[in-house]
Amino acid sequence: MGAIGEQLGLVWTAEQDVQRLQITSGLRDDIENRMASRAMAELAGHFLLGCAHSLANLVLRLQLLNTAAAEHLAVMKRYRKADGFAPGNDSKDAWPTLNGPLLEDLATASDASGNQHLRLLVETISDLYTGSEFRELGGRRGMDYHRRRPQSVPHTAPRSGVVSTSKGTTTMTMVTARLEEDAGHETVHATATAALVGVARTMRRIRELVPSAIRAEGVNYVYDFRSSG
Repeated sequence: MGAIGEQLGLVWTAEQDVQRLQITSGLRDDIENRMASRAMAELAGHFLLGCAHSLANLVLRLQLLNTAAAEHLAVMKRYRKADGFAPGNDSKDAWPTLNGPLLEDLATASDASGNQHLRLLVETISDLYTGSEFRELGGRRGMDYHRRRPQSVPHTAPRSGVVSTSKGTTTMTMVTARLEEDAGHETVHATATAALVGVARTMRRIRELVPSAIRAEGVNYVYDFRSSG
């Protein structure tokens, strides 16, 4: 949980840096400001996705406190290489990605647990995953990492619209230098900021549920509210 909190702190730091760059934009030319602002906004998005994946794994490990839920996860084919999610296991197999199948498995495990607080934890993560803010952030990440990231400068090689085929003939059209619509740092910043609010809200809700979920499993849990800020 502490590591997730640090990730959120890095998100906020990067987002604040975007604002600083915008306030001082008059000190730089448009291209330099666009590239720098966009880079910090994308950095915020990177750590946000890390927060979300880590939150899902936190919820998974809370499920393991319940014998029935742990047994359900242990027999699932998807996690056989996870070695029961043993403490200290840092292998890739023990840290699944937040996605639809994982949420379905966590829902199945929480239903078997009989612990309503574990069910609420899964619902909280599901609400984040299915929310429009997180979907937009994930879509942006998919474009930047798996497809072709839009350049931040005007250029003559757009990602689409220059090649066409008709009657067996392929034609390439040469275009003038232009800035792609998805290259604007304002859009990236807005996407990251919206997702930041959603992730922070989810983290707060999980923090509220954790004590009850643990105590319901017969484990003593003491929380000092004086140190919570």
